[in-house]
Amino acid sequence: MGYPETAEGFMVESQKNWQQFKKQEFKLKPFEDRDIDIAIDACGVCGSDVHSITGGWGEVPLPLCVGHEVIGRAIKVGKDVTTIKVGDRVGVGAQIGADLTCDNCKADQENYCPNSIDTYGAPYPDGTIAQGGYSSHMRAHEYFTFKIPDNIETSIAAPMLCAGLTTYSPLVRLGAGPGKKVAIVGM
Repeated sequence: MGYPETAEGFMVESQKNWQQFKKQEFKLKPFEDRDIDIAIDACGVCGSDVHSITGGWGEVPLPLCVGHEVIGRAIKVGKDVTTIKVGDRVGVGAQIGADLTCDNCKADQENYCPNSIDTYGAPYPDGTIAQGGYSSHMRAHEYFTFKIPDNIETSIAAPMLCAGLTTYSPLVRLGAGPGKKVAIVGM
């Protein structure tokens, strides 16, 4: 079959045998008007990926392709996408979807959305399971896809989609700046 219906990724089939990745095909969710298809160039490694595949955070739907520090090129954009165009260098972090209509989303707290969709291991409304960035392609909602300037090296840009965003976003939201004292734990 292949893209655009499926992608290929390095997947684990068992948390017990998490070191045994198998390259296999998986189904992409149905393409929607605000979706962006990304041909993946690289994906950073995060401790969350290891916790997911080893069972450190509980069971996950298997087989599973992890990775949420994704850098690639937009190869298809939905008709309602306004922020990304085909050919743009883009990135996707740990969240790939939300309803964008609930009170949490309207307050820029989409990570608390009751219909949040993680980049991997989460079900889409149609039942398709989101698969991560250690793959050939990804289909992501425009809201969770960020244009990455070409002058930022991939090795620098990828980790910014996880630790960078999860640290920077609350600092900005809570008014951190010159003269303020903050503490960041776990970096």
